[in-house]
Amino acid sequence: MGAKTVLWCREKVPFMALWLVFLTIPLAISLTKYAAIIFLITFLWSGYWRQLRPNIFVLTIAIIFIINIYDLFRYHLAANDYEPVRHIWYLWFLPLVAVMPWQKKDYVYLLRSFIVALTTNGLIGILQVLGWHFRDLLGQGPIGLAQTHITFSMMLASGLLLLMFAITEKTLFWSPRIALGIFILLLWQLMFTIGRTGQAVYFILALLVLLWMFPRYRVAGTVAGFVLAGIALLSPVLRSRWIQAVYDVYLFFNGWVITSVGLRLVYAHSAIQMFAEHPFFGVGAGQFRTSYYDLARRGLEPKLPPVVDSMIGPNNSFLAYLSELGLFGFIPLVILIGYLGIRAWRHSDPLLRYVQVVTWLWFVLGSFADTFIWLEGQAIPFAILMAVQYGQEKRSAPENAF
Repeated sequence: MGAKTVLWCREKVPFMALWLVFLTIPLAISLTKYAAIIFLITFLWSGYWRQLRPNIFVLTIAIIFIINIYDLFRYHLAANDYEPVRHIWYLWFLPLVAVMPWQKKDYVYLLRSFIVALTTNGLIGILQVLGWHFRDLLGQGPIGLAQTHITFSMMLASGLLLLMFAITEKTLFWSPRIALGIFILLLWQLMFTIGRTGQAVYFILALLVLLWMFPRYRVAGTVAGFVLAGIALLSPVLRSRWIQAVYDVYLFFNGWVITSVGLRLVYAHSAIQMFAEHPFFGVGAGQFRTSYYDLARRGLEPKLPPVVDSMIGPNNSFLAYLSELGLFGFIPLVILIGYLGIRAWRHSDPLLRYVQVVTWLWFVLGSFADTFIWLEGQAIPFAILMAVQYGQEKRSAPENAF
């Protein structure tokens, strides 16, 4: 009995560690890195590491690691700045999760842990609206325990897209009615949080999902999408934020760039400038701010006031790799993401196919608006959910892992 219990623990504890990772992301993202370390330890203990083989995950990630580690020693180590490593640490989830013997129920439990965490945070958001001010929200809306509205709005978008499947299919959640109730809670939270990125990503993908899931009712699905957007516009927070975005664009084209949208456009232009000057190896991992100041000194980009110094960055995952790592880092990234997208479409299981296709679209679309490939709140769920595949049920942890 004891030997069987130990073997069961070796097989299942890594999955439980992943549940912990997903629970911490919406509720205590500062603890996510510790949950990730627990997963790594349990993964090694399980013996699953023996299944690792050279594949597209390992090869593309190895190339990205090489250039980042090179830049770490070249620019950062003397200053005790480990930014390049911080930006890429989540990538090891892909090859590790991919070799685990996933069954459908394991995947369902993982998704449920994420929804439970979002639901808990949503209830905390309600308490904040009712007057429980245990922290300063800085005008971000009822974000609960989340750190920033930008990353949290993307988490909400992901959860809402998962719940759209749960409302129609019992395989993901215990009851469609419970899923619908949680959906309404998270939709309310998204509407009153000032994160425009998650709002835009959700409403775009919600329309696509309606058309995809209900091909016989495409007209009804389209109408439902517009009705949903109309309901969202009833939120004064959401409405004012999007009016401000339009006004920011107007100001940008009239010469004023110190706005949320204006700075994004400036940084995008400077990223392209950096790539044009350093096409193969980029300006170096973590060197975007330094390179921007160099461009500003040469009159190629506008000089910015010190108040926005901490905001200087590419604000786009693909431009981040293109400008900082050049083609050497950008091409492996595109190959990796392209491979994940193609594999997602080819899955035969409805749940796995839906989750991975929607997660891929969610991450890629969001990556055009911010450097989500560097942020654990988006990058870790993407890496874990996209790495999973079934068909490995017969593989088990070796009895003598060490």
